[in-house]
Amino acid sequence: MNAEILVIGDEILLGLITDTNSAYISRRLAQYGVAVTRITKVGDQTEIITDALHASSSRASLVISCGGLGPTHDDKTRDAAALFLNVPLQLNESALKEIETLYVKAGRTMSATNRVQAMIPEGAMYLSNERGTAPGLHFIKGDTAFFCFQGVPKEMEWMTENYLIPFVQKKPSSHVVRYKTIRTTGIPESNLFETLRSQVQSYRERLDIAFLPKLTVGVDLRFTVQNMTAEKADSLLNETEKAFRQTIESAYPHGVYGEGTISLEDVVADLLFRHNLTIATAESCTGGLIAHRLTNVPGSSRYFMQGITTYSNAAKVQHVGVTQTLLDEHGAVSEPVVRAMAEGMRRVAQTDIAIATTGIAGPTGATETKPLGLAYIALATASGTHVFKHSPLPFSIERLAFKERLSQFALDRLRHYLIGLSV
Repeated sequence: MNAEILVIGDEILLGLITDTNSAYISRRLAQYGVAVTRITKVGDQTEIITDALHASSSRASLVISCGGLGPTHDDKTRDAAALFLNVPLQLNESALKEIETLYVKAGRTMSATNRVQAMIPEGAMYLSNERGTAPGLHFIKGDTAFFCFQGVPKEMEWMTENYLIPFVQKKPSSHVVRYKTIRTTGIPESNLFETLRSQVQSYRERLDIAFLPKLTVGVDLRFTVQNMTAEKADSLLNETEKAFRQTIESAYPHGVYGEGTISLEDVVADLLFRHNLTIATAESCTGGLIAHRLTNVPGSSRYFMQGITTYSNAAKVQHVGVTQTLLDEHGAVSEPVVRAMAEGMRRVAQTDIAIATTGIAGPTGATETKPLGLAYIALATASGTHVFKHSPLPFSIERLAFKERLSQFALDRLRHYLIGLSV
């Protein structure tokens, strides 16, 4: 079985909303061996949607659309489905009753406009929606099955789990789609590819290999297997992951920090839990982002004690004990100052570790000796303070990207330190 996804909405084409629905559906279908071969995005015009339905039906055995089922004049999926099937829209009393009941339960009066959501193409099945007022649609034409879902992600996800997945499960396949992702950080994409060039050559005939760079995070490697039994697919993925991971680790020790969707803060949190250590942060140019990421992990109160955004020189002096003399002599963006920030934070917070950052995010503030993007981080620990210089990229990046990139660098330095405690 192969599938296509049709994403409907002018707001998608205008870039006002990011399409996350197709990614969710693709992931879920892949788990059941259904490959999504095409994703089409169209606006809110009946004829264009109808044309897209015709085109998809000629290629795929399963078509899922998202969007266009609301009650307003620009929700055209119902009309397009009726035109595609060459049937009229009919008021479905059962669907109308469900919509009215939802409004009663919410203590609200249903607008007459909402009646249009109960208009169903003749012969199509309406799909009850427990997350909103718009029913979904299901119909079959020729050899192709169609599901029309809502554009609201939470509604679409509920419909997928309650209608699409059970439908797919009734059509079992001996072949699956499997993928595995390993995550690296601190390794440029070109360097990573050169390191793995020979392995890519030897494995690419057996599975798909994708390098997925993210400027502020690192490079993910995704391996995808299709048209194999589950046993063979899992075996090949495990073999590939092991081989690639060993090559990366040989060239870049601890260059792989995780797999799947695990974040760097998840990995750091696990190490802090394991060693029963506490941490505090004194951040200047990252503006509290490291503290934010460290506290994204459930249970972080066990290791995170406090964080201070010492953005101004006065704050550095007042809160973490950096001397004015040190600031005057070296400037805020310097190794001596970031060292003093980390040591002062550790002393104030009475933690096992303190991490500090200082840098030039831009677009102003640079000098001949201190360019945009220059930054320092420091880790103050019981065994001493470690300072790391973050060199600028050969091109400028916006402030938020700079902060995200530096927070990733800082967390990775922390990860390497914590791994060293385990050796």
